[in-house]
Amino acid sequence: MPKKLFMIGGALLGLGLLLTLVQVFAPYHVPGHGSSGEHHNTRLWFSIQLALLVALPLGLGGAYFSAFNHLSGAAWSVTVRRLAESFIWFLPFVLLLLLLVIGFGMDDVYSHWTKATITGPKADHLIAHKSPWLNKKFFIILNVSIVLVWFVLGWILRKRSLNQDADGEYKHTRFMARFSAFFMVVFGLSFSANSWHLSMSMEPHWFSTMWAVYIFAGLALTTFAALILWISYLKANGYYGETVNENHIHDLGKFLWGHTIFWGYIGISQFLLIWYAHIPEETTFYHARLYNNNMTYNTWAWVSLALVIVRFIIPFFAIMSRDAKRNLKRLTIVSGLVIFGQILDMYWIAYPSMTHGSERAFIMFSWYELGPLLLTAGAYILIVGYALSRGSLIPRKDPRLEQCLHWHQ
Repeated sequence: MPKKLFMIGGALLGLGLLLTLVQVFAPYHVPGHGSSGEHHNTRLWFSIQLALLVALPLGLGGAYFSAFNHLSGAAWSVTVRRLAESFIWFLPFVLLLLLLVIGFGMDDVYSHWTKATITGPKADHLIAHKSPWLNKKFFIILNVSIVLVWFVLGWILRKRSLNQDADGEYKHTRFMARFSAFFMVVFGLSFSANSWHLSMSMEPHWFSTMWAVYIFAGLALTTFAALILWISYLKANGYYGETVNENHIHDLGKFLWGHTIFWGYIGISQFLLIWYAHIPEETTFYHARLYNNNMTYNTWAWVSLALVIVRFIIPFFAIMSRDAKRNLKRLTIVSGLVIFGQILDMYWIAYPSMTHGSERAFIMFSWYELGPLLLTAGAYILIVGYALSRGSLIPRKDPRLEQCLHWHQ
């Protein structure tokens, strides 16, 4: 690992850890939670929850990218795939964040259903109806198991890829294609269940049948943006050479642009379906993020507008042309914006649920959120950088390598 990269990762990790620990001694008082000390660390756990929602696609996306390319028999991505395989080692850090949230902050982050009354005269009947799914024991067992399964399956794909570097046997390619079919089925089911628990259950009265697809769109965007950012760094520091050229970069740009459209399509479809159906238990999510009780726009509405601009409008037009998709500098800037868009998206999903009642107090993004996010960024740089140093940067004996090296479009 280059010394400069190690120092940057270490500095981000150290600063993030410091800011996170400061929250323990300088807690933020959340509006609507009273003056007792019970909820004084609510924002700490929400900030770690935000980091978890941002970190998860950074780890899982690498396994997803590797699997769908093995399954499709893609040649263009061979020289990029080892980079994606290295993302898998970030999943243990994701598990650490998850354990922190469920171990110490579950009654703050998921208080809408963990503290709901489901029996007696004041019972919350909607929560009671969902209690077979929304209960602490099931939540902990299911989500910890899911992250462990993702890591094991991703590790198997990476291990067989490294084994092929040693012996060059075609059997590894055949195995990885078949194994990836199994992975994609497990991924689709487990990721859906995980998205319902980790993010949709923060608003437990509300539900959307499109939620898992919406969260997946964010995972795909984050994955391709992270790959482009890493490739930009590596090529700027003399790695890859022509093994990753403008043709491979063009393909990554097409995926990034295509999933930008996909995110916009799923987002507007989900909104319009809920808007014209006008079912009370479905409208609560968007109402809290658009309106006050008197139907005037609240501050969250500006975040909603910013999300559309940052997540869709700017990337869509910035890399629409063929030349823009082959311009690594432009793609790097847009990829940074996409990562910021993922943070903004998860902030928009999580933070309005921090306060209770029909009027949701606006919680301005600040250093409270910056701490866990910087900690996550530093850990990600160090872990992926170390993983890249533990093997060849490209799969040297992949049977499609020659085709990849002469990829043109």
